[in-house]
Amino acid sequence: MPITGPQYLIELHGVRDMDAFTSAFNTGLINAAGGHWGGNWDAFNDYLSWPAEDSYTLILDGWTSCNALGERDLAIFEGILASNPHVLVRLT
Repeated sequence: MPITGPQYLIELHGVRDMDAFTSAFNTGLINAAGGHWGGNWDAFNDYLSWPAEDSYTLILDGWTSCNALGERDLAIFEGILASNPHVLVRLT
């Protein structure tokens, strides 16, 4: 699928824990919304609706080597992404 609309780069290289994971999303997306994500998944879901564009792309750079999320948090993260079809995700 071609990337269209705005792109937000989330740098995940070397991310090994939840604090670094939240920091990466704050830097790549959430700070631009004037917010600061503290790790609450409901809040993360809300932040995904921030950009006013019909759709946008999150580029998760370093996803393949990121091991910050445990099994439960990974399932929640993937579920949130799946419930936001306007968010396209590119894993690198």
